[in-house]
Amino acid sequence: MSMKIGAISLGCDKNRVDTERLLGFVLSSGHEIVNDIAEADIVIINTCAFLKSAVQESLDTVFEVKSHENVKHLILAGCLPMRYLSELSGEDGLHEADAIIDNTCYDRIGEIIEDICAGKRVVMTAKAQEKVSPSRVITTPYHYAYLKVSDGCDNHCTFCAIPSIRGAYKSTPIEDLVREAQDLISQGVKELILVAQDLTRYGVDIYGEGKLLDLLRALVALPVEKVRLLYCYPDMCTNELIDYIDSEPKIAKYIDIPMQHASDSVLKRMNRRDTSRSLRERIAYIRSKGSNIAIRSTFMLGFPQESEEEFEELMTFLREERLDNVGFFIYSKEEGTPAARMKGQIAAGVKKERYNRAVALQSAIAEEKAKAAVGSVITVTYDGIDYDKQSFYGHTERQCPDVDAKVYFTSEDPVEIGESYSVLVTKTKKLDLYGRVQRSEG
Repeated sequence: MSMKIGAISLGCDKNRVDTERLLGFVLSSGHEIVNDIAEADIVIINTCAFLKSAVQESLDTVFEVKSHENVKHLILAGCLPMRYLSELSGEDGLHEADAIIDNTCYDRIGEIIEDICAGKRVVMTAKAQEKVSPSRVITTPYHYAYLKVSDGCDNHCTFCAIPSIRGAYKSTPIEDLVREAQDLISQGVKELILVAQDLTRYGVDIYGEGKLLDLLRALVALPVEKVRLLYCYPDMCTNELIDYIDSEPKIAKYIDIPMQHASDSVLKRMNRRDTSRSLRERIAYIRSKGSNIAIRSTFMLGFPQESEEEFEELMTFLREERLDNVGFFIYSKEEGTPAARMKGQIAAGVKKERYNRAVALQSAIAEEKAKAAVGSVITVTYDGIDYDKQSFYGHTERQCPDVDAKVYFTSEDPVEIGESYSVLVTKTKKLDLYGRVQRSEG
């Protein structure tokens, strides 16, 4: 019997890809997908468990979904079961869930739905390579989509629980990713955003050497307009990769390099393989390219034993390097990680104060960069409408959708989502740009 299936995806864009693949299997098993939980017979929650706050959000979502009288069954999927399977499935576990599964079982979703509708409680973990569904159900605007090239991680940063949740690094073969990309392109996708826990290590586990460049060459050979790279770890962000980003027209002039800190002593405690000097050298090489590649990064504040002097090293780094897009995270003490056992845990108030100072500094840098764009004409891909602002919005090649600041614009002529337009920047507001589409002559 066909059931109405709703889905909620929590956490990162890699989780979103898992959800879209799962929904592909839902459709292929003969069930209907609904967008409104109030219309669903069964709800699948693809959870995040990376941080304590994410675990709480996942549990809160379970209880909120169960409050809907129409929901007959609930399936708990993703990182929460992968991290806490025994606790959730035991006698004192989460009885609100009729099925608890990990992401390697998604190809069996038809069987799982059949079992829970028959009154069975399902606990399933295959502990195998996750399957790529025949056709993903895109949940982003149709013109861009994420392509997850691997799962798991081998880096073992001392603050991170991902290796214990997702396991060792597992690359998806190039031919499978090409097929998935072709399917996405056939659905209207024009920009592929590549994601992984560590994009630069793609292929090492299955080919014996890094194959990211080979994958990129295979993808740009497809009828896609742009390929964007996220999560490129600094130590394997090679000159060859930077040169390829610079020279290949289909690769967005943008790179995300999670640096995490700029103090050598903090980086060492984090078990990162970089130093402040090596990070600065990476940035210098990227900026030596004529294409002016935008650099995005993330930094963690309040790591155990972080002194005021070490924090100031990071602040100096930010002032001097003036990165284009930056995200900050407050360190979270996660059970089972080496950092959680370290002495010198930083007080919550100190972590928050340092976070605020770092955000204020980077915001000032970003606002200054934004103001420099006033009066220029930029190419903007139209992503959607902000009805509160009564404006269209989109992103440039130097901005990642869903991640970075936006470009808001008006147009005297009709515009179509997914198309690109020349926009004259007329003003800024904080980090966002505002402008109007330049009318073409004739």
